[in-house]
Amino acid sequence: MTAALSLANQGFDVYVAEKENELGGNLRRIHYLLNGERPQNELVRLRGEIDQHSRIRLFTGAVIKSMAGTVGSFNTRISVRGETIEVTHGVVIIATGAKEYQPREYLYGQERKVMTQRELELQLASGGDLLRPENGRRPKTVVMIQCVGSRDKEKPYCSRVCCAEAIKNALRIKALSPHTPVYVLYRDIRTYGFKESYYTKARQQGVVFVRFEEDSKPEVSRNDAALRARPSRRRRRRFNR
Repeated sequence: MTAALSLANQGFDVYVAEKENELGGNLRRIHYLLNGERPQNELVRLRGEIDQHSRIRLFTGAVIKSMAGTVGSFNTRISVRGETIEVTHGVVIIATGAKEYQPREYLYGQERKVMTQRELELQLASGGDLLRPENGRRPKTVVMIQCVGSRDKEKPYCSRVCCAEAIKNALRIKALSPHTPVYVLYRDIRTYGFKESYYTKARQQGVVFVRFEEDSKPEVSRNDAALRARPSRRRRRRFNR
């Protein structure tokens, strides 16, 4: 969106082909930032500018059918709700997007109280529904497990966003319910740059950070109506020593 506006403001005609039915991508699912700002306001502003810009033509629900040509002279066929539109253009900007990892671990998809950070953020953004009394009881404790599905043989990289996301949601929980215990189980805290100050703030607010090694990942199990998170059996043996 920002690239389209930048080019259009320089006098170039721009075609935006969005596969979803509305613009925004992942920004549509981010409701607050570490510093408390509300990015949805920025999203509304960007959408409004694109809709009103005379040099931008927006296609939503669009699928690229074919593309041919070379730098300075491309021809692209776009399918929009059954209609095929051809556009000629000189430059292509590809926004690949991203999606949140859907865990296969820790009872995700089997237990509704196990959720991703993005799903947690949605609940917290709605005024803290998660922290409201449920059958007369609030959740006693919130546990966050880091590096799920990453930094292993299958996906050996760090995403660079998970630690900051966890701290952002932990601070939000403490703001909504200061007495709710929050534990973050981590391998390494990677709050890059100035985000380190929010890690310090989370510790000052009472968020407890507990480190684990790659070979001693936490375990999550059901215990009647409750969930239990604990170190792995191997780690517990080490503790017993």
